[in-house]
Amino acid sequence: MPNQLSQIKWIRVLLTALVVYILSFLAVILVVTGYAGYLGFQARGAPDQIMIDAFAAQYAPWIGPISLMLFTFLGAGHVARRVEAALPLHGIILGALAGLVNFLFGSLGFSDLALVLLTVGAGWLGARK
Repeated sequence: MPNQLSQIKWIRVLLTALVVYILSFLAVILVVTGYAGYLGFQARGAPDQIMIDAFAAQYAPWIGPISLMLFTFLGAGHVARRVEAALPLHGIILGALAGLVNFLFGSLGFSDLALVLLTVGAGWLGARK
């Protein structure tokens, strides 16, 4: 195990984990903004803020975790293409870091802990060749 940890490209994994978290956050913002734009075009003016808030409250808790797992999977595949050894370990560490960032900025509940485990799994799956 120590030999495998020395083969980890830490800068690449840390930067990818940061990009994964930012992209998942931006995905939520883009979906809610897209819905607000749709409402604005439909109303031919200012959109109804109550409808936007209701949409965000209903869909953001789903879009965020799903996009985090998806981007972790894709990011782990990206990292795995660029490294030579310890591919699954790179994915596991990437998933753990991305999930940990989300856990720390989240509500620190059981669902956030489950999301960390799912994100680690997505990183492991994404790094497998």
